[in-house]
Amino acid sequence: MKHKKKLHVLYIITKLELGGAQKVCLNLAKGLKKLGHEPLLLSGPTGPLKEEAKTICQTIFLNDLTREINSSCVFFKEFICFFTLVGTIKKLKKKYPDLIIHTHSTKAGILGRWAAFFANVKKRIHTVHGYAFHKHQRWFVWLPIYFLELITSFVTTHFICVSSEDVKTGIKLFPYFTPKHSIIRAAVDHNTLYIPATKTNINPDTAQTFVFGTISCFKPQKNLIDLLRAFAYVYQKDNRAKLEIIGDGVQRKHIEIFIKTHNLHQQIILHGWKQNITPIMLTWHAFVLSSLWEGLPCAVVEARLLKLPVLAYNTGGIKDIIENGKNGFLYPQKKWKQLANGMLQLMNNKKLYSKLYYNKDNLIQFDTDVMIQEHIQLYQTGYIRIDTLTDKKRNNV
Repeated sequence: MKHKKKLHVLYIITKLELGGAQKVCLNLAKGLKKLGHEPLLLSGPTGPLKEEAKTICQTIFLNDLTREINSSCVFFKEFICFFTLVGTIKKLKKKYPDLIIHTHSTKAGILGRWAAFFANVKKRIHTVHGYAFHKHQRWFVWLPIYFLELITSFVTTHFICVSSEDVKTGIKLFPYFTPKHSIIRAAVDHNTLYIPATKTNINPDTAQTFVFGTISCFKPQKNLIDLLRAFAYVYQKDNRAKLEIIGDGVQRKHIEIFIKTHNLHQQIILHGWKQNITPIMLTWHAFVLSSLWEGLPCAVVEARLLKLPVLAYNTGGIKDIIENGKNGFLYPQKKWKQLANGMLQLMNNKKLYSKLYYNKDNLIQFDTDVMIQEHIQLYQTGYIRIDTLTDKKRNNV
């Protein structure tokens, strides 16, 4: 793809943890830098990806930019953070008059877009990785979050959605959303992750254990308690079952208590966060996810690149990847017994397992190279031609 003038894009995100939004941010910065553009990154001061970010591009850390909203002193820290953000963007705009602001995550998205507006930056782009308001909240929590997103939508020049579900919500709840949105998938690096199914060492016919795995931070939206309930039920019925979880977070203590209470120390492994997940995932037979709200989880794409059948709640953009009966199964949220029965079915139906495992998924749009190309075209022209880009990538595979 032939590029025009050098792009200067400032990515703003709250925290550099091991999440999908953070991976997208860093992959975009890495891709733009490789193609001769000049990306910049602004983030809060914490997170395991902090050191990696500094090696990719010019990175600015704001101490007051934290994920948690500080309600003391009438949001004093948030006001300080906002004015610092405006000042920082103004300085960068003097150096780069064509500066583009691209925000990820809710708090960084709201503060960043308004700061860009007051700093007179013309292109203010926001990627929706699932909305912070959702049906599982009480109205007095849902309403103020929605109101902030609503008024911020008026100063947003373009929305990028990672899933079709986010598009439906945006069209329904935000005026003028339709003409200023695009779908660009949250992507993973096919070149480093993809391993043909024929090269895996897993054979469920002869395995003494059947390993279910998941990748998740330990917080309420991921709803790991339902997965643990489902697994405990499965293990009672079939003691070949084993569960491995890559991730960590604030609910770790609750998860450890559940494991101890149900005497599942030998059957459940908590790996913590891992940078290189592929060697672990190659020992799994299936991928499970019980999230209550999502944008489009990259872990599901990673699972299918490794040919793992996926069993998940029908949440967010998961249905953009998983087709019932073809490469996995989707279940209604909070119906953990249905999820458990699906797990048991997969363990004991070899024909079904092989069908899901060897399904030929079309994951071209979820490739990092395509994602970068689509972003560059959007930055330069204001629109993307997905068919052209994915066809070009497909021809190169």
